[in-house]
Amino acid sequence: MGAKRMTEGAPWKHILFFALPLIAGHFLQQLYNTVDGIVVGQFVSSEALGAVGVCTTLCLAFLCLAIGMSNGCAVVFSQFFGAKRIEDLRKAVATGIIILVAMGLFLTGVGYLIGDFMLKSVLAVPDNYLADSQMYFRIYISGMAFQFLFNVCSAILRSLGDSKATLYFLIVSSVSNVALDLLFVCSFKWGVMGAAVATVISHILSAVVAVIYMFKKYEMLRFQRGEFKFYPHIAKIELKMAIPTTLQQFVVSLGSIALQRLVSTFELTTPGLLPGYTAGQRIEQFMNIPAFSMQATMSVYTGQNVGAGKYERIKTGRASARIIGIGIQLVIGIVAFVLRHPLIRLFGVTGAAEEIGVEFLTTMIPMVFLFVLSMSTLGTLIGAGDTVFASFNSISMFVFRCAMAYLLAFTTPLGYRMIWLNLPLGWIYSIIMTEVRYAKGKWKEKAVVKHDMAVHNAQQQEEQPAE
Repeated sequence: MGAKRMTEGAPWKHILFFALPLIAGHFLQQLYNTVDGIVVGQFVSSEALGAVGVCTTLCLAFLCLAIGMSNGCAVVFSQFFGAKRIEDLRKAVATGIIILVAMGLFLTGVGYLIGDFMLKSVLAVPDNYLADSQMYFRIYISGMAFQFLFNVCSAILRSLGDSKATLYFLIVSSVSNVALDLLFVCSFKWGVMGAAVATVISHILSAVVAVIYMFKKYEMLRFQRGEFKFYPHIAKIELKMAIPTTLQQFVVSLGSIALQRLVSTFELTTPGLLPGYTAGQRIEQFMNIPAFSMQATMSVYTGQNVGAGKYERIKTGRASARIIGIGIQLVIGIVAFVLRHPLIRLFGVTGAAEEIGVEFLTTMIPMVFLFVLSMSTLGTLIGAGDTVFASFNSISMFVFRCAMAYLLAFTTPLGYRMIWLNLPLGWIYSIIMTEVRYAKGKWKEKAVVKHDMAVHNAQQQEEQPAE
């Protein structure tokens, strides 16, 4: 059937072979995001690259809500699957999809209402970047529902142990985005607008492919007429898990906006900072792939084993995830460090802007292994259902990062360099927080599947009127 239970066999094998497709998928996702920057920087201008870069921060603020909701729902999916409660899983899938798509449609409207204000007043985008940023965001936000649909489908499939599926979807999305970027920007000369249109179309294609794949491959997810509906008792459980992770992602995105405003502030006195930082940030996103992949892997691995009541496997799995993640991180880091100058120049960035981008990478690359350590434990806590603490950890870490960035940027000679020097400070903070929480063992009390009787009683009450 394709679904894989991670509750039997060697933990390291499950983690490695689950993580590898995720890493490849994340790589493709970052690749097609990066292609926007490369094409715009090379074929339009460095100013256009800066416009897309600053706008991307706002786009990610909306996307983070999709990621937070889907990650929270994935805790429910994986624990039901690990506990072999397939009917509850089916209801959770239907309810989760309905919630996520409705939220995506709602946020499209919100984006149209507040987008210009956020770019001009909150992000303080310089005038020479503003018009292109506004146009890019208006087009991008129109496809938000498809991004929510794609994220929840990916979360469902990951929860079933199918990490290869997301890779397939992202291959479709990446190839289409690259081809459309070249067509719209290079051939049609649509500039920033072309990059935005290409991105939206690729998101629609990946969402459609994800839905078709999910319903065709997994018989358990094929719904008959009247079965695909909203189940309030399941929604309560999903929202209990999803609201903290969504709040976490939202605050993280606000932190990114605050840091982006810091970039805009220093751009006035440090010409080239915005395109240089944008190019460096795109490379940084590749560097973060092992950490995010290990978080997603440990969330599913832990969720399934918590659902099956096999807590003894989680400690071994977490140790394996750290070793695997750091090993992969080391390989990526060496390549990126050696090639940091040509990588920055890929974006059409030269001169002072190039030096800023290279300085960013030179500082950040040797420290990224800290992020792997933090995220592997964070994924363990999330998979166990300890989403409130996980969210508190991420929120407080970003508050700490932003506070350090603003305080030290304006009071020490470090200046604009605190825009990236705050990263390792935040990672160290998160490691301390998550290690203490894991050691105390409170996360073992947070399992969704502990609420068996409440769930089944609510099911019977809901289903009786329908009969």
